[in-house]
Formats: sequence, C-alpha cells, structure tokens
Amino acid sequence: MRAGRTLRRIVMDRIIAQVPDLGGRVFDKATKSEEFPYATLGSSYWGDDSVECVEAREITLQVDLWHSSSSKGALEDLVDDVTAALNGWADTVTLTMHPARISLVRIMDDPDGVSVHGVIQIEALVEG
Repeated sequence: MRAGRTLRRIVMDRIIAQVPDLGGRVFDKATKSEEFPYATLGSSYWGDDSVECVEAREITLQVDLWHSSSSKGALEDLVDDVTAALNGWADTVTLTMHPARISLVRIMDDPDGVSVHGVIQIEALVEG
C-alpha cells in the first residue's frame, strides 16, 4: 500500500486548488529562500485500522503554514482557509478514503524570530 505518498500528493493538490492566497507555494519540503506565505507537509504517521477482508490505515498528516512574523493575522486566515479546504474532503477517485477530519490546529511564533507557524493536523482513513 502506497497510500501515505498518494495522500500527501492529493493534499498538496487540494490546497493549491482551494487556497489561492498561497500562490501555489505548497511543498513537500521547502527551501530556506522560499517567499512567504507558503505551506509544507510535515510529519505523518499511521495506524493499522484493518478489519476482516479490508486492509485500512488511519493516516495522520501535518500541514505546516509559514508567514512573516508581522503577519500573524494573515496566517490565521490562511490556516482557516486550508482547514476549510481539507475538513470533510475526500478524493475518492485517486484513493479509497473516507472524508478527512481536522484533529488539531495551532498558531505560534517560530523560534527563528522571522516567521509565524501554523500547524494543521488531518486524519484520513484510507483503504487498499
């Protein structure tokens, strides 16, 4: 099952399509020179949620949003937009999945002193 990689790709595609204020700047991993605001996909993990005759995983994926430290309000707006794009969404054409749900949202100052950081944690049950 390659569901984790597929989920990362379709989440990136969904954010790019639904959150135009990011200007398409959604990366699996960004470079230090990337222009604010942008999103990256952070850590992920999964647990086996299989039942008899159906192989399944509950995948948790972190989406990180980054903006300049002078724009915490703008970052909160972007976090709201990404949350709205992902909560209850499922791409059942690409992946056999149940609607995603948001399990955690957090906004914080980044220790680098240059940026603010938003964290959105999504969970999706995928079959395959």
